[in-house]
Amino acid sequence: MRDGSDTNGDRLNTSSIAEWPLSRTSLLLTIPEAAAALRVSRSSIYRLFDSGKLSWVQICGKRRVSTAEINRFIAAHTEVA
Repeated sequence: MRDGSDTNGDRLNTSSIAEWPLSRTSLLLTIPEAAAALRVSRSSIYRLFDSGKLSWVQICGKRRVSTAEINRFIAAHTEVA
């Protein structure tokens, strides 16, 4: 449809993934989606992979980060005042 409505229901806009609660998104995030969720750069995500601080899964040669891993990372790095 040309009026901007979506006949298949509301679609997830991946450019605004950080605005969505992670429980409402897909189970696996692409590198740009994971970076947006953590509000860091793509290269920061790869540095977290290399340091072992963030885990990933490989599917068909592509790295994906689970939403559970994003939540675990946030919980592990949350400081109590």
